[in-house]
Amino acid sequence: MSLFRYFKNHKLYQIIGLLIIFLGIFISFYLKQNQNFSDITNTLFYKEILTDTLSLHFTLANPSHYSIQNYPLSLPKYSLDTTVQRNSKIENLLSYFSNYDSSTLMGEEAYCYDLLLDYFFREQKGNNYIYFEECFSPSSGIVANYPILMAEYNFRNKKDITDYLTLLKDTSNYFKSYFLFQKERAAKGYMLASCSLKDTIKQCETIITKEALDKNSHFLQITFKERLTPLISKKIITKEEAYKYIKLNNLLLEQQVLSAYKTLKNNLLSLQSENVILQGMYKKKEGKEYYQWLVQRQVGTSLTISDMLKKLERDYKNNLLEFYSLQKEISSYENYEQYINAPFPLDNYNEQIKLLQKFAQIDFPSFTNFSNHQVKTTIKSVSKSMEEYLSPAFYLVPPIDDFWQNTIYINEASTPIGLDLFTTLAHEGYPGHLYQTVYYLLYSKEHQVPNIRHILNFNGYVEGWAIYSEFYAYHYATYLYPKEDREFYDLWHRLLLCDRKLQLAILSMLDIRLHYYDDSYQSAKKLLNEYGIENEDSILDTYQYVLEEPSNYLKYYMGYLLLMDLKEKAKTLMGSDFSDLKFHEFILNAGPSDYDNLENLLFKNFSKHISNP
Repeated sequence: MSLFRYFKNHKLYQIIGLLIIFLGIFISFYLKQNQNFSDITNTLFYKEILTDTLSLHFTLANPSHYSIQNYPLSLPKYSLDTTVQRNSKIENLLSYFSNYDSSTLMGEEAYCYDLLLDYFFREQKGNNYIYFEECFSPSSGIVANYPILMAEYNFRNKKDITDYLTLLKDTSNYFKSYFLFQKERAAKGYMLASCSLKDTIKQCETIITKEALDKNSHFLQITFKERLTPLISKKIITKEEAYKYIKLNNLLLEQQVLSAYKTLKNNLLSLQSENVILQGMYKKKEGKEYYQWLVQRQVGTSLTISDMLKKLERDYKNNLLEFYSLQKEISSYENYEQYINAPFPLDNYNEQIKLLQKFAQIDFPSFTNFSNHQVKTTIKSVSKSMEEYLSPAFYLVPPIDDFWQNTIYINEASTPIGLDLFTTLAHEGYPGHLYQTVYYLLYSKEHQVPNIRHILNFNGYVEGWAIYSEFYAYHYATYLYPKEDREFYDLWHRLLLCDRKLQLAILSMLDIRLHYYDDSYQSAKKLLNEYGIENEDSILDTYQYVLEEPSNYLKYYMGYLLLMDLKEKAKTLMGSDFSDLKFHEFILNAGPSDYDNLENLLFKNFSKHISNP
């Protein structure tokens, strides 16, 4: 996302509110003390995904297979009433699960219970911070992400098409509800900064235009036709029906969606003020408390902010020492510049993803442990009208009941090349997001994991794993070169990996310093200068992004560092039985989790390997 780099939210399904937990649950009616745990979690799962059409559609491809025949046709909306109800229901859920007799639960249900209890505890702590949530951020807000979600709304039957067209009619109400939320935030002193608001207003002007619609060149027109084509070939719809749908789609895009963006632009302009300065959370009332809660929630840890910063500083120093050591070793090679300037052996997207899939079979458990069904990957290019707003690459998470076809988006305007492309595809594909997602869905089906696990939000695990996978690919890339050159490229790739770690550590430390310790722009500039970033525009862009997206870098790099901590603990616990493959299998089988519970599970599973004195 997955959205961000990469660091714009590239897990698009998270943005639509799938993980605004359990808005539609009526606790007193549905939950009875100590009823069957499977029934409880199923109730929670169904109530959550039925809160709006996007939640349902992006979670389940075939609702009827889950006995869901009727469901609301609407986009997710914000209202103060539903937020107050949500907070009350989280309190009730926390109370309920705190008093639930979990002593009889075993295996997957016992672990799911532990996760849910801690999950509700974290959510409950966030009840006082509703006005800190920013829905119109130019980097990860609804303005830029809504059309991508609609472009990826899959058509499997006629109802999917008519549902989609109905949702287009709801665009105005969708935007209006969040604009009203923005007005509430402004009244409470939490208005979006002037410079960020200007960027969002620009998005309203450029994401969809009448000129593009008149030319039938807008990506919501193009992708609509593309999604109809398979239905025609399968005779689900006729060519005549397709023509009528296309005509109606064009009409709704102009009369509803374009109009909604214009109205939103004007509404946002009414809130614009040059007096709202972009600043860190430290400057806001309860901002430090919110920031610590947000980071702990995003990363999935109980570590304090000060402990995280110390950890990042140690990591930075260690990598800096290794960087200088590798640099010295590389410079000892005769004609080393010739090696460095040589083109990367493989630059084709599809060939790289196939090779990564092959490499991953060595160190990571295979899908064939569960199924011989072929997993397909399609790599698409982001529409030119969206290139400015989206990440260089992101993976779109599939429904839990239809995950054989997967999509990775590449942003041609900012796509890395060579080794950077290779490691990016490892992050998004194999053994990163795509692989981890499909593996856990296969594992869940085999081991009857409660469905509620698939809609819980554990960003630190998901993004930490993706960074871990990205870093793993630096080693794989060495094998693309002739044997006689691999010694050098092993050193070179380790140096580049060190540099990448330094970059992420710097940005993560900057995140903390700007939001928790109130560092100034000059302090941020000095820190970036030390790393080698001296271009004033780049520094300003980085500074603005970090302030707009608090905690974003931390869920990546702190997630990775905590995963590495677990790996070291696993080595100690497993001793001679340890292997990367066994560790990967443990992490993947556990599934998305917070790191505190992952550590408990690790000790539970492997403490028996420690010999008694």
